[in-house]
Amino acid sequence: MYKRQVIVVEVAPAPNEHDEPHSLEGKIDFADSIVEGLRGEMSSLNQEIHKLDRKTKKLKKSNERFEEVLFRSQQKGASRRAVLSGVETLKQGEKTFLENEKQLVEMDLKSLELQKGLWEWEVYREGLKTSQEEMRFDEWMRREEGLGYEDWKKTKYSQTRQDNLYLALNALNAFLHDTIKESY
Repeated sequence: MYKRQVIVVEVAPAPNEHDEPHSLEGKIDFADSIVEGLRGEMSSLNQEIHKLDRKTKKLKKSNERFEEVLFRSQQKGASRRAVLSGVETLKQGEKTFLENEKQLVEMDLKSLELQKGLWEWEVYREGLKTSQEEMRFDEWMRREEGLGYEDWKKTKYSQTRQDNLYLALNALNAFLHDTIKESY
């Protein structure tokens, strides 16, 4: 006759449930690497900005001094050729100065974009870390719920919670005491 077979099927957690802590850690690591990369890029960009800014300021001072020298030599009767050559040199200096200023503005805009991106990634990372902490807390609470009340009171969470409540009550009392003093 027919033999009956019993098949035992174990239900595995849904892939998302099981992999969520690992994928969350991976996302946090990825966000950390992006944040560090952005910080490095911002640091090197800020160094470039600083160098170009110093160079531009020196060029501006040099152009101003050259303009004064050119004006004085023109006043003293320098040759037309020397004056025209000086004017051309001054034009090139001014052109370089304006190009540097334009490049500085572009670099500042890029720096602001990087800063914005950095802030967005930091907010995203903090949100992931908060989710991770909530998941750990939920997992811990699930384990703790199996304990009786007396056992639960002995747990770390209960003690920390009691300590935090005590500190919060003391802070509230001090605040109320100060507020009442100020109102009289």
